[in-house]
Amino acid sequence: MILQFPPNGARNRPGLVKAGLEIERESFRIIEEEMGQHSFPQDQWRIIRRVIHTTGDFDYAHRIRFTPDAVSCGIEALRNSACIYADTRMIRAGLSPWRLAWHGNEVVCPAESAQSQELAERTGVTRTLAAFRSCASDLDGTVIAVGNAPTALLEVIRQIKDDGIRPGLVIGVPVGFVQAEESKSALINVAKQPSITVLGRKGGSSVAVAIIHALLELCKAREEEMPS
Repeated sequence: MILQFPPNGARNRPGLVKAGLEIERESFRIIEEEMGQHSFPQDQWRIIRRVIHTTGDFDYAHRIRFTPDAVSCGIEALRNSACIYADTRMIRAGLSPWRLAWHGNEVVCPAESAQSQELAERTGVTRTLAAFRSCASDLDGTVIAVGNAPTALLEVIRQIKDDGIRPGLVIGVPVGFVQAEESKSALINVAKQPSITVLGRKGGSSVAVAIIHALLELCKAREEEMPS
């Protein structure tokens, strides 16, 4: 059985024409068939399925890790119009404007600021690390999405542990060979912080986008399932 979300198909999905919807549904059918039986809770599976759909890689089903409250906290934050803080412009470019419009979620790329550039040059750190350090006071309750820069994720983890910031959800999926595995392993072990991550070197901005899209779709599906 194909689990649609939102349940009413194309309604509120102006970015998808009929032909695109049919391809998406067939892709999901193939994923369901090839995946077979699994033990994932349905909300987690919808996120995993979206990542597989984006990457064409079933290995993500074995690598994605959720804290127990990750999905519910992510949905709550997005439903309350939380800002999404992204380490790359690729994440912002990849997110569907019509999905973001459902709950008025703004996407912020702090590394674009001149302040981040100046701080990075002055202190000898990466620009993304400097960016998240510069906006630390704004991160409570937000959704943080890191798809490229392990140094940014490590800075967010430091702020959670040392400075007491409380993001609504951290999506930590940086791809690469230097500090990527270590940063994601560190995120898993942060107590009382809702998070979604991917073990190993795999990840990337497209994976972060897929996770956010799935969460936004879950928000919409839950609202449409509520009795009027």
